[in-house]
Amino acid sequence: MLDIRTVVGGPLEVNTYVVGPEDGDSCVLIDPGAEEASVKGAVGARRVCAVLLTHAHFDHMLHARPWLERGAKLYVHRLDAPALEDTKLNLAWMINETLLLPRADVLLEEGSIVTEAGLTLRVMHTPGHTPGGVCYLADGVVFCGDTMFYRSYGRVDLPGGDMAQIMASLTRLKELPPETIAYPGHGMKTKIAWERGTGL
Repeated sequence: MLDIRTVVGGPLEVNTYVVGPEDGDSCVLIDPGAEEASVKGAVGARRVCAVLLTHAHFDHMLHARPWLERGAKLYVHRLDAPALEDTKLNLAWMINETLLLPRADVLLEEGSIVTEAGLTLRVMHTPGHTPGGVCYLADGVVFCGDTMFYRSYGRVDLPGGDMAQIMASLTRLKELPPETIAYPGHGMKTKIAWERGTGL
């Protein structure tokens, strides 16, 4: 079973997920946009092995650096990797910030397998919100970033957004088993069964 803890934070109220095996001594962070102090409370005494980005917009990685400086590895899809080092691409300019992260340790592709902290997560490339948007699947859950929200989906009017691509990505997600729980980048979690038949 997975131990999933949600920490909401940052200027756009991103869901940062602290994920590890139950009773494990390590974990990963998915989209560390929430403040370090809040995330520390959810991490507890565990070691953070990796930072996994669903995409490289500033709000999803705003507080990644402290964890990387402690030795966590950084994962991102290769098509979003340029945004790690470009304030215009990661949109940090929208909040008058400069956000630059080191180069990723691992560049992801469709079908990549992430094995960290005793977890095994499969990567789905789900472009549309950004060119390199991904979802992480494991044990009946999917961490879907800004690709899918509860009865909605991420913006496509930002640089790199594409309506046709996000519709195709949503179609793929809806083909997952209906009981799969989807943990989005913002807002409440949902279930694939709830998202089928919504017309989205």
